[in-house]
Amino acid sequence: MNSNEVKQALQKSITQFINAYKTINSLSTSWKLPIVGFADTDSAYILSLREIVSPTHYMPQDFLSDCTVIISYFLPFDTEIGQSNNGNTEPSPTWVTAYNETNQMFLEINKDLIQLIGRWGFHAVSPQTVGMIDSTHIYSNWSQRHIAYAAGLGTFGVNNMLITEAGTCGRFYSLITDLPVEPDYPLKEERCLYKRSGVCGLCVRRCPIQALALEKPFDRNACASRLEGFERRLGADVCGKCTVKLPCTYHNPAKGL
Repeated sequence: MNSNEVKQALQKSITQFINAYKTINSLSTSWKLPIVGFADTDSAYILSLREIVSPTHYMPQDFLSDCTVIISYFLPFDTEIGQSNNGNTEPSPTWVTAYNETNQMFLEINKDLIQLIGRWGFHAVSPQTVGMIDSTHIYSNWSQRHIAYAAGLGTFGVNNMLITEAGTCGRFYSLITDLPVEPDYPLKEERCLYKRSGVCGLCVRRCPIQALALEKPFDRNACASRLEGFERRLGADVCGKCTVKLPCTYHNPAKGL
C-alpha cells in the first residue's frame, strides 16, 4: 500500500473501532471522521521538540528505535458538543464527558491499531503522554498538538490550538511505527485568520481569565491553575472556552481565501 492507502485504511479502522466501542460502552460522545497524518521521526521539527516544547520531551526513538513515522490522528467532536460549551464560564458537562470518554478510548484505539499494523508485518507502540507541572512552568513530555503539526494536520492559532480541516474542536493522539510510508510535513499555508491577515482574534476574548493576548505571551500558569481547579471539582482538567464559538471551531477558516 502507498501512503494514501495506509491513511485510508487507518481512518477506516479507527472509524469502525469507534462505532463498535461507542455501542459496547454506551458512550454519549459522538465524533466526526478522523483525520490522519504521518510525521517524519527524523525531521528537523521533531528533532527540535526539546527546544520548542520542553527539554524533557520524549523522542520517538525512545519508544521504538527503528521508527520511521509518528501516526498522528485527530478526532473532531460532533458540532453539538462544541455548542454545549459556548456559554457560561465553566466547561459544560457534555464537554467534560467528551474529554474523558475520548481520552479513555484513545488507549483502546491504539491497541487496535497496533494489532492491525502487526498483521501488516510491522511494529507500533503508544508513547507515554505525561504532562508535567512545576512551580515555574507547564510543559508536556509528549505534545500531541506539536506532533500533529509536524504531521501536517494543521497550524497553530492564537489560542495555541491546532486548526485542522475539521477545526480545533476535538482531541489528538498518536502512535509510533516503523511503517515504510511517505511522511507529511508542516503546512506552509497559515490557517489562523489573525496570524494570516490581522483579523479575528476572537479566541482571546473568549478566555474567561485573560490568559490569552494578541501581542503578549500565553499565561500558562493562569490557565493551568484554572484547569487544576476543574480537575478537582469536575474530574477533568479541561476548559475549551477558547476553542468554541470561533471561525476555526469546526473547519479551516482560511479555506478558499
